[in-house]
Amino acid sequence: MILKTTSRLLMAFTATALFLTFTGCLKDSVKQTRTYTYTMLTPVYKTRAEVYSAMNSNPAEKITSAGKIYIKGNFIYLNEVDKGIHVIDNSNPSNPAQVAFLDIPGNRDMAVKGNILYADMYSDLLAIDITNPKQTTVTKEIKNFFQYRYYQNPTVIDNSLVVVDWIRKDTTITTTETNYFPGVDCFGCKYFETTAYTQSGNVLASAAASGKGLAGSMASLVLMNDYLYAIREPHSIGIVNIENAAAPSLDTTFSAGFDLETIYPFENKLFLGSMTGMYMYDLSNPLVPAKLGEFSHGRACDPVVTDGSFAYVTLHAGASCGGTANELNIVDIEDLMNPVLVKTYDLTKPTGLCKDGDLLFICDGTSGVRLYDASDVSDLKQLKQIEVNESYDVIAANGLALVVAKDGLYQYDYSNTGNIRLLSVYSISNN
Repeated sequence: MILKTTSRLLMAFTATALFLTFTGCLKDSVKQTRTYTYTMLTPVYKTRAEVYSAMNSNPAEKITSAGKIYIKGNFIYLNEVDKGIHVIDNSNPSNPAQVAFLDIPGNRDMAVKGNILYADMYSDLLAIDITNPKQTTVTKEIKNFFQYRYYQNPTVIDNSLVVVDWIRKDTTITTTETNYFPGVDCFGCKYFETTAYTQSGNVLASAAASGKGLAGSMASLVLMNDYLYAIREPHSIGIVNIENAAAPSLDTTFSAGFDLETIYPFENKLFLGSMTGMYMYDLSNPLVPAKLGEFSHGRACDPVVTDGSFAYVTLHAGASCGGTANELNIVDIEDLMNPVLVKTYDLTKPTGLCKDGDLLFICDGTSGVRLYDASDVSDLKQLKQIEVNESYDVIAANGLALVVAKDGLYQYDYSNTGNIRLLSVYSISNN
């Protein structure tokens, strides 16, 4: 009886095993096809000499992606993201006029001392003589200064060459591979991005992403006295001696915090905005910054400005910073070693900000620029909401506000806060 029962169990097990083996083989023999659509970005190179000699060859570059801003005297320096710098004569704010465009591949930030402009070209720091902005000269370069600015495929990069453009090529591949990557077909590409994915049968679709001048609050490179301070990589600040403005030299680098994004100089101090908080340093010894206090917040992008009594920190979610907060934090810094959060205000998606006396300007994404009466930080009163398309940063002083937006530079007269007037728009249509 026991033998018969065991035989039946063996027969049942064998039948099940054969069925599973057969169906497994059948499944393997009918592989499902997948279609991948991706974009290859292949670099176009020029030598450094070619790039430097062609720096003034494109005098009327259109504004398609406005970035950071710097003001020196009657001139505005406006970054065109990854392309260069618009030099604008702002003697008449109602009619700004482009003087020149400095074609600097990979540029995102700048500062000016005398007739020398400092700018990044990908990972390099350049000193450029702009005595005649229509005929500039690179006087010094510090290679590999910005250590976080790198190419995705460094094996194809010759240090004597500079990427000046990218050739886009959309490609579609149909394959039975479950984890396809273009490999050698994409050698030299800036990045690989999957834009669509389909599977035969039930057609699953998805998308995946591969990504003494006055600086704005989004600056990551600032000047103070005879030194330039810049974020070299997310955790450290480089200190460059610019006593001889045309021949800057790297003095030292110090660890300053975590996930650093912005630098704001104020009264011999540095206020550093990071994805996790705000760090404050004393520059009594400019080569050995002394850490004061720090203020921590949830993960978010974080520019900061101060008036000496309070620090104003905007947090916005998304991008590379992560987090979910979209708000303004006002921090009491009377005791710099022990900053205290005073109040938090909810916003849409704030970025750059500026303070002029009791007036606080905040760029707030699709909500434009918000102007507050900040005489009582515990009870901000909104005076005006200026409609600007995706505002990014703002500099305001002496009744003139310059706002960088997605499509250009806006200037406003706010001498009468009850009647703020648009003076000019420097955008694509002006070029």
